Amino acid sequence: MNLLLESFFESYGLIIILVVAFALIMVYYYLRNRKFQQTESDFHGSLKIGDKVKTYSGFYGEVAKITNTTEGKIVTLKLGEGAYIDVDIRALMAMDMREELSEEPVAEEKPVEEHKEKVEAKPEEEKEELKEEAKEEQPKEKKPRKPRKKAE
Repeated sequence: MNLLLESFFESYGLIIILVVAFALIMVYYYLRNRKFQQTESDFHGSLKIGDKVKTYSGFYGEVAKITNTTEGKIVTLKLGEGAYIDVDIRALMAMDMREELSEEPVAEEKPVEEHKEKVEAKPEEEKEELKEEAKEEQPKEKKPRKPRKKAE
């Protein structure tokens, strides 16, 4: 009996492991897809006029009208002033939760003025050294090159 089981698993052991692994992967994807469909149907069911939404194609708009048809629900989105578009309800991705950021003025850097302040605060000898350092730090102006003469 043991010999029979050993020869069976030697022949079909790898196939059995692969079939079980494939079955587990299929069950996992089925449950994950079911969860996604449930959240999507909850979103579509809670949709009402005036909600701000985003579509899968990247449009942001406000729900103006929801119409039932034989093929499913059609949503009319108001994209802007006088701009309306009809989309299938399955084209809606999520509610629009974006907020505009307040623009804060960015402080401009003024290293030249800071360097001058450092120079003025030092004794005379150090002032000269700092002035020389500042000259070295500044990029030198490049002179335009003269075209080469052709060798004849």
